[in-house]
Amino acid sequence: MELQFLGGASEVGSLGLVVRDQGRTLLFDYGMTPTDPPSYPRPAPTHVDAVFLSHAHLDHSGMMPLLSRLAHAEIVATPVTIALTDLLAKDTLKIARLEGYLPPYAPGDIHSLHSKFTAIDRKGTFRRKGIEVELTPAGHIPGATMYRFRGEKDLLFSGDVQTLGTQLVGPAQPVQCDVLVLESTYAGREHPDRKETERRFRDRVAETIERGGKAIVPAFAVGRAQEVLLSLAHSGFEVYLDGMARNVNHIFAASPEYLADPKKFHRAMESVHLVESAGMRRHVIRDADVIVTTGGMLDGGPVLHYIGELHRDANSSIFLTGYQVEGSNGRQLMDDGTLTIDEVTVRPACDVEKFDFSAHAGHSDLVKLVQQSGAKTVVLMHGDQREKLAAALEGTVQVLVPQNGERLVV
Repeated sequence: MELQFLGGASEVGSLGLVVRDQGRTLLFDYGMTPTDPPSYPRPAPTHVDAVFLSHAHLDHSGMMPLLSRLAHAEIVATPVTIALTDLLAKDTLKIARLEGYLPPYAPGDIHSLHSKFTAIDRKGTFRRKGIEVELTPAGHIPGATMYRFRGEKDLLFSGDVQTLGTQLVGPAQPVQCDVLVLESTYAGREHPDRKETERRFRDRVAETIERGGKAIVPAFAVGRAQEVLLSLAHSGFEVYLDGMARNVNHIFAASPEYLADPKKFHRAMESVHLVESAGMRRHVIRDADVIVTTGGMLDGGPVLHYIGELHRDANSSIFLTGYQVEGSNGRQLMDDGTLTIDEVTVRPACDVEKFDFSAHAGHSDLVKLVQQSGAKTVVLMHGDQREKLAAALEGTVQVLVPQNGERLVV
């Protein structure tokens, strides 16, 4: 069995893994890195027997429309992931037009992608052309899936995985396998207690409101925005939601079996004020206590409008809730205290604080997942500090840390 990463081996982004086994070629994920401009993985093979998409975040799904050009390959994903991927692909073209860079695919590729998708429900099995792949929930976000390929060896591809349940989605469970291809985003790092993080977040929001400010909460549209809204439910704050997360809410609500608590989700979303048009935003500045809005890394989206309006207000706060990629506006704000809006660099007077709402397993949870999987070989991917996780696993399993493009036999 041969593995080759097209991207995402030693970095968080542009993930793509080719698996060749007994004359068959499979591709797991095919994403982009949503910097400005984006970066992309290596080209996919011209012949692929089947494609398996773990979930819809752009670093895993962003280049899927290009795969619509493959002659025969089916693209397997859960129904939730399929709906989200379509939404994000269309948004990617919109952003490319607005930012003035060459889009990675055409609208026709998105349309063609629809006919390539094969929807498999959570815990289902894909069987075709002698290929057998089982799905099992990965936690992380609704619809996220780990895939166990029953080949020469049993190989489990984790995608992004979270072994602790959240308010939005239940936890991943360990799966027995011979070879575990495991994400390592938080290798060497642990997450603080989630309930304590949510409590501290609400307290900081309350402090901001009490001194007369607004809390701006940049959040990724898929998963993070919903986690934040669930945390703020029944707080009594006037919470407004702007950006693509509104559409994501509808997709999640239509698939209650993928949610940790569908009734709780429905009640929480009902209590949120939706910003339906750009014209409403001046009223939001006046009326809101909390503005939850895309984009999560401050590189575009409505968040820049709100920060532009409020960055001189020392009573207001910017609360980051997600990973900030190197080179993003959000990372610039964390590292330098500045960000760029319409090519102008500003230094917000607002409080700036980051909260760990991560949907990834922390270091010790990854180690435990390896131990529970029974894997003899672990291939670490999707992380820039893989050596820390490799060191923790040393002596218990064979650990491999391939580079992009390297062909690895397992």
